[in-house]
Amino acid sequence: MNSGMTRRTLVGSAGALSGLAAIGKLSSASARVPVVSVSQTVAPSLRILAPAAGAVVATHEVRLDLAVEGFELNGSKSGRPDEDGVGHVHVMVDGMSMAQLINFYASDSFSIPLDGLTPGPHTIIVTLASNTHADLMDTAQQVEIDYQPTAPIPMPAPQDLGAPGLTLLAPADGTMVPAVFGVQIQAVNFNPTAALEGKSNTPGFGHWHVFVDTDMSGMMSMTMASPEAGMDPMAMMSMAGMVAMPGTNAFDLDLSAWGPGEHRVWIEPVQNDHTMFAEFDHVEFTVTVM
Repeated sequence: MNSGMTRRTLVGSAGALSGLAAIGKLSSASARVPVVSVSQTVAPSLRILAPAAGAVVATHEVRLDLAVEGFELNGSKSGRPDEDGVGHVHVMVDGMSMAQLINFYASDSFSIPLDGLTPGPHTIIVTLASNTHADLMDTAQQVEIDYQPTAPIPMPAPQDLGAPGLTLLAPADGTMVPAVFGVQIQAVNFNPTAALEGKSNTPGFGHWHVFVDTDMSGMMSMTMASPEAGMDPMAMMSMAGMVAMPGTNAFDLDLSAWGPGEHRVWIEPVQNDHTMFAEFDHVEFTVTVM
């Protein structure tokens, strides 16, 4: 297992999913997001069944029910090479960028947290996405809700504890594991909080990005993209290899689609908007899938 302080030259938007557009609403996103070509009898499509447009939401989460056609939702293949008609769902709130990404889901029914949002109207955007997290923009749909909680959950107070990091508790480096196995880590100077994913950055808070069999050297050497040079800082790199964005210190990894044999896992802390910290610790370890 390797664990060490990682230094990067940016605190901004490198590390974004390649399929997510730069900051902008749905009407302008399609020109900035790579569209995955899917050739099959039934074109992939997505409809939002619930919540209804204008629905008043008084709870701290909202359930999404989707109708998906011509597309297989398969979470075990997240991060794997793209396959026509296979992938997952991206969900964003109040924007079409990495910064607003709540998470990705492999189900047509799930709930998303509304922590940190102010009461009033909010727009939920969903798209189908490929295994490597490129959005199928032809499938993008949105719905506006009216968030009216009795007691809103505000963003937490900043806790600037120092460079965030983690310690791997299980599995041990080199362990033989089943295709689906549990991971346990201990956060250092960091409060992983799933409910804050896609919200504004708050010192001391964020979540984990988990990669499998991915060459991270390109990410380690990246510098901030230059908008003045016409570069889109939210679409700098592929996120092939990303398998999870957990907000807890214990979670399962499903490597059933990766096959038996040795696999390398990389876990790093990131901010609420999925951007990298300027300085942080990561862990990397190998497992052998039986």
